[in-house]
Amino acid sequence: MTKNGSNARKAKIRDSAARSGKTYRQAARDIDDRAEIKAAIRAALHSPEALAEERDSYLAQMLTADLPETVKVCLYVLSGRLGTARYTDTRGVKCSKVELAAETGLDVEGTCLNLYLAEAHGWVTAFHDDEARLTVPGEDIAMYQGFLDRWKRIVAVPELYGPLQETVAKQAAAELSEWGEWKRRWTGGGR
Repeated sequence: MTKNGSNARKAKIRDSAARSGKTYRQAARDIDDRAEIKAAIRAALHSPEALAEERDSYLAQMLTADLPETVKVCLYVLSGRLGTARYTDTRGVKCSKVELAAETGLDVEGTCLNLYLAEAHGWVTAFHDDEARLTVPGEDIAMYQGFLDRWKRIVAVPELYGPLQETVAKQAAAELSEWGEWKRRWTGGGR
């Protein structure tokens, strides 16, 4: 370990000890134990079989999506790096934009634009610090809908929520009415 790395570790241990009220050695042991647990979880989640299955699932959906070919090429290359990010997320990838450009044959600016487009479509999230998470648009909808359905008290201030809900309902009805009118005029339903 370099001197700077050693100093950073010592500072982290001192901070942990100060926050928890433990001794320096106890804090160091706790940090090492947590690192060991994370490594074990990562090893279990990132088995070659699990990553191959995750990649196949992602590619099956991504390759049939309506995306430009250059975006698909970038996502295909990134999918080969599943599980390489810092965290235990199996969809996490670590790859700089320069490395991705070199592997795809695109120029760096074109690679960036392809990643922005993929992010706008929901196929990549948070491409920062050379790390990203590959996602499938809408894959988390059911999970969050379930959380919302199980939440007991969603409205905290009914006096504030009620008028807003009525306004949204009126505007939605007006938009649907306008859309129906436009559709009727342009499809010949009004003749």
